[in-house]
Amino acid sequence: MVQPEIDFGCADISYRWASEKGATLVILMHFSRIVDGWDKDLELVFSNPLALMWESESFGLIDTPSDCPELDRPQFHGWTFPTLRIEDSAWVARYAANMFSADDPKLGSVKHYYLVSLNDQLHVLGQDVPQSEWVEPHDA
Repeated sequence: MVQPEIDFGCADISYRWASEKGATLVILMHFSRIVDGWDKDLELVFSNPLALMWESESFGLIDTPSDCPELDRPQFHGWTFPTLRIEDSAWVARYAANMFSADDPKLGSVKHYYLVSLNDQLHVLGQDVPQSEWVEPHDA
């Protein structure tokens, strides 16, 4: 889930969970809060996500690869690309092994999405590709 047009850092991540039939997780990535950044924010909608983990960007207690791609723009040198999908995730393997039998075709359908901002890290497990849309800036 790499947004190819993204070459800007993200300041913050907000999210809203609606626990109901057809549950949705709505994530707002606040790109517009960065000086000289993108003037829009990115809204991601996950239908029926499986799991979610959030932490402050500074802690790093949740396992993430050490070799994540970085942004190319000089003013964001060293910043991790904000929208990633982690391949060969240990979290996915543990979750899928407990959710599906070894011969279930859905075993390989679980994906680990990793969203990174200046102040937040958000990990989401899901089977469906999230919907994404650039939106006008607003507080979540």
